[in-house]
Amino acid sequence: MAGKAGSGQGPNNVLDLPQDPGARAKKRWIIGASVVAGMVVLLVLVLTYSPILATKSITVSGNSLVSDKTVQKALEPLHGIPLSRVGTGRVMELLDGQPAVKDAIVQAEAPNTLQVQVVEFVPVAVLLEGKKRSLVGPEGQLLASLKAKDKPKLPTIRSSKVTKDPKVFSMLTRVLSELPDKLLANVDHATATSKDFVELKLNDGQMVIWGNDQDSALKTKVLEALLAAPKDKKAPIKVYDISSPQHPVAR
Repeated sequence: MAGKAGSGQGPNNVLDLPQDPGARAKKRWIIGASVVAGMVVLLVLVLTYSPILATKSITVSGNSLVSDKTVQKALEPLHGIPLSRVGTGRVMELLDGQPAVKDAIVQAEAPNTLQVQVVEFVPVAVLLEGKKRSLVGPEGQLLASLKAKDKPKLPTIRSSKVTKDPKVFSMLTRVLSELPDKLLANVDHATATSKDFVELKLNDGQMVIWGNDQDSALKTKVLEALLAAPKDKKAPIKVYDISSPQHPVAR
């Protein structure tokens, strides 16, 4: 009997307890998370280093002052680089030598196309240097050379000893950049005799004494109001002095 009792306590009498449901769920979660993490790492490696998504073609849009050929040549180093590794910063580094380029919007189009939308500075005047004509930007930067057939509707600035001073020239172009499009189109040419004295000659021959580049927004509003005011044909106005916009003079 003792032997039988001993055998009743053997391995056949050990009960297997059910596994904790929480532990099973945790195990499944860990396995699932590991699989997802592995797939993410694999995807990152493919996007970053795989030649499958390397840049093979570049489309350019938005440019008018700089040619497609020039932009394409500047961006040649991007060919063969995975699309995910090409950003705006890298594109702008390569376009740094193009003064007309202000910014760029970069988008990737799978599998191998890079889209680059060029944002250019808006020209505010035409600089005349002998027979040479150039478009200039709001900070006085030269944007592009003009051909004989080009006829932009912009004010002209004739190069002189005064305008060759970078401070004077940039101040002059800043004044022009502050003008609304309609008013800018009404300016025939602009001159500066110093960094504090800008004059604008309108298309109808009227002269505007602008002064310096301070209070440009107020000066613009004052000039627009003066130009819109009723005119006396018997005493035509030849000069608008808005150098002190709080006390404008028309004579």
